[in-house]
Amino acid sequence: MGAALALPILQSFLVFTAIGIGLSAPYLLLSIFPQAVKALPRPGPWMETFKQVMAFPLYATVAYLIWVLAGQVSESGLLTALLGLTTIAMAVWLYGRYNRPGTGVLRTRLGLVGGLALLLIGLNLGWPRAAVPTDMVWEPWSAERVAQLREAGRPIYTDFTARWCATCQANKKVVFSSAELKRYFRDHKVATLKADWTNADPRITAELAKWHRSAVPFNLVYPAGASEPQALPELLTPGIVLEAFGAS
Repeated sequence: MGAALALPILQSFLVFTAIGIGLSAPYLLLSIFPQAVKALPRPGPWMETFKQVMAFPLYATVAYLIWVLAGQVSESGLLTALLGLTTIAMAVWLYGRYNRPGTGVLRTRLGLVGGLALLLIGLNLGWPRAAVPTDMVWEPWSAERVAQLREAGRPIYTDFTARWCATCQANKKVVFSSAELKRYFRDHKVATLKADWTNADPRITAELAKWHRSAVPFNLVYPAGASEPQALPELLTPGIVLEAFGAS
């Protein structure tokens, strides 16, 4: 299938037609030779086991496709794409749950309207978005990089974070969705450094210990020309960050 997508249109259609014929071949053969049904295994409890076992190849396929997706989108894009797919799955479930034969009109409408609403939310949440000039570009944190930027007189925002830290992700969503803050960072050339502690990097652990911290989130602001950085509270707002930089 991967090769078929890269072929010219006519050849691609031929490949997919061959795939379709292959998938339908068992049904076609049984239609032509009905007596062949006797050679098939008889229905029984084994079918339930077979159905459950076949779920695992599907899980493996999902794992592979998530791996592919991870290579196509950013870290935050992967999260929103997965949450969007989950919301779409819930939309399909809601529609099927309230649109069974014999279901009342009110419940049917609830399933339809609720399913459509969740579908739109899921598509809006997970649809890939092109990068824009105001998007944050994060550099990997290191003590050496901090020293270089401070020597150059650049203001710095350092985010000590981890993927498993829900508060960290919420902070980034709240703070960096602010157009005012993104504009300030762009206009003042604020360097943004990310200290990713997902795998307990010992260098980051040592830096946290230096500030008497043993967990994330932890954020440091280095205003231009300041002798010492300012530690921010765990729960952030755009106003708190801007105030730390002396912008408000």
